Amino acid sequence: MSSFYAELAELPSYRSADFIAANALRVTLAISDHTRNVKRTLVKTIIVDPASDAVIRSPSEELADVVASTISPSGRRRAVLKEISDPLTAGGKKRFVEIWSGDRLEAVRDVTESHGAFYSDEHIATLVFNASENGLLYTAECQPATEPSREKFKYIPHFGESFAPKRNPTLFLFLWQNNRAGDTKQPSGEATVLSTLVKVEVQHTNPVPVFFAKAVFSGDNSIYATGYEYSSDGRLLGIVYCQNRPAGIWRVDIPHSKLLACSSELISRCSSSRLTEKERSCRSVRIADNTRIFWLSNSAGGPHASTASLHSLDSSTGTARILINVPREPEPGAFPGLYIDSLPKRPFLRLGQQNKELYIVASSPWGCQSTVLLISADDGSITELTPRGNGPLYSWVVLASDGRDKIVCSRSSPTSPPELVLGYVSQEARPTVEQWQVLDQAALSTSVKAALSKLESEVIKIPGHHPVETIVIKQRHAATIPPTINNPHGGPHSVTTTSFQAGAVAFALAGYTFAMPNYTGSLGYGEQYVRKLLGQCGTLDVNDCIASMKHLVKLGISKEGPGSQLIIGGSHGGFLAGHLIGQFPDTFSAASIRNPVIAAGELSTSDIPDWYFFEFGVDFGPTSLMTPKIYETLTKASPISHVGAVKAPVLLLVGEKDQRVAPTQGKNYYHALKARGKQVELLCFPEESHPLDGVESARVSWEETEALFHKVKA
Repeated sequence: MSSFYAELAELPSYRSADFIAANALRVTLAISDHTRNVKRTLVKTIIVDPASDAVIRSPSEELADVVASTISPSGRRRAVLKEISDPLTAGGKKRFVEIWSGDRLEAVRDVTESHGAFYSDEHIATLVFNASENGLLYTAECQPATEPSREKFKYIPHFGESFAPKRNPTLFLFLWQNNRAGDTKQPSGEATVLSTLVKVEVQHTNPVPVFFAKAVFSGDNSIYATGYEYSSDGRLLGIVYCQNRPAGIWRVDIPHSKLLACSSELISRCSSSRLTEKERSCRSVRIADNTRIFWLSNSAGGPHASTASLHSLDSSTGTARILINVPREPEPGAFPGLYIDSLPKRPFLRLGQQNKELYIVASSPWGCQSTVLLISADDGSITELTPRGNGPLYSWVVLASDGRDKIVCSRSSPTSPPELVLGYVSQEARPTVEQWQVLDQAALSTSVKAALSKLESEVIKIPGHHPVETIVIKQRHAATIPPTINNPHGGPHSVTTTSFQAGAVAFALAGYTFAMPNYTGSLGYGEQYVRKLLGQCGTLDVNDCIASMKHLVKLGISKEGPGSQLIIGGSHGGFLAGHLIGQFPDTFSAASIRNPVIAAGELSTSDIPDWYFFEFGVDFGPTSLMTPKIYETLTKASPISHVGAVKAPVLLLVGEKDQRVAPTQGKNYYHALKARGKQVELLCFPEESHPLDGVESARVSWEETEALFHKVKA
């Protein structure tokens, strides 16, 4: 293993942050452990001295057996969902819900028999306190009912990539209270804690099933949630990386006081009402002051990701507004629109006179940099708090706000690892952050520090292909022009930002120039460019990538010739890699391709069958079928149509549990190349899915790719 890759891949990333006091934060980090081949979650407390700005950090501690945790709005309580291995329990796991008040375990409940596994993902999982902080709402897999043998074989779809085999996410409400009546004491002298576990069954009139996700409380008796729906043909279309699914914002009424008086375990059938129209795919609801409701939406159907709108609703008056709509055709450099999958968990700030003006803070790609936006909750006006300019090419992620004037972010650049920073938003006429205080950063070895100091990065616009631009990482003073690795992103409606990528930096330190083109269809450049790619996959995106390569050659950053041009791509990036080595067989000397789309007509087991239609300019609906005419159109636009022209050696990397792109795509490409006498190798990872981001699989993929490139490089 490259020593640089090992150290870079093990650097921590900041996953979340919570203010537990005015000047204290609880921060969660994730690291990769190559010794145990596992991902580990750490937590630390950071205190900022308000008098001196000195930063005090606790040592990091591992969150053993913790699936998820959250801090209450007051900062006084912490909820923990735990799964503990137990070979004597059916399923091999025992599950517990714990409520901590400081160092005291205030309430705990064994929920092993009550439901299946907890959810802790970014798309469905709920984990929130109610306003009184005596109730916790969370998501878990509903236990299948005991049914006759025939019933248990009924087909029930799941949410696709990253969720299989989970298929029935259900809301559970854990309530607890101290029994003070008559000062009843346990033998230990502690007050008895009474608890109730409520399975929330939402009653609705929707003609298809609805799964309620990412709920938030309004007071104690109401929640607002995203409702994901079956399509009319009985599918649950994949939601990971997809913002176009049938989904709305719902209000659900929960009789909190009645439930609190109960004991043990029960089912509560709760009434609900849908707040949003069917034409929009809605998500990420947030609430301020119990009455001001905000959420994001995208067009339902069409491209899997696009420009989002920000909505608001005053529940006390019924007044609904679109705070930020989709800009029609923004001028170059102007605000391109919102590209946000979800708002921060606590996105609100209060500024202005007497802190009465409500703002929302979030991070969104603006071109290839993710920047921090401050959005007025009154009129939707936008202030960029991290202006892009001639300084470091930072990309930012908002992790938390204190509800007043402080923001905590993670920031990184192509050549600088993530660091945790704190910003104070000024109370001037135009809000700004004058200075960002670094709270925490990775401890780098002397050798890695020295190596990183020899790298540089830049963003290069590609002439004649607006708005295409390419992020380049390279050696500052290379004696000769190094070989270039071209790495177009997947999606296609995604974006490579200027954030730190360990694998890319490791390749640059290994002597390559690393180029990441954002071709037409990438997010962050305007909705018209997202739509422009539809029906032109395999031509427009391919031409953008080859134009990027040729422009870097023209600038003297790169060169052509044997061993000089290499390519890496995954998913739609693998689609592009297959096209490039097939359409330009004398240009590229080797390719490493992960979970690629090779033959778009063979959608097979994909959880997003609509993608294979919309992206190639074909309408899709519940009754759509793969006709011979459509199959011909998709095949002509696919890399498989150029398989006979391939000359470059190919490394294929396939996750056998991929729900997004059927593993047969990569395997069939392997056999097609092999049958034609091409140089090809296939590595299959039995437990990996679409991202192929497990600790071992990521390491092996990097090592084998570098080994292939090392053999052919000039």
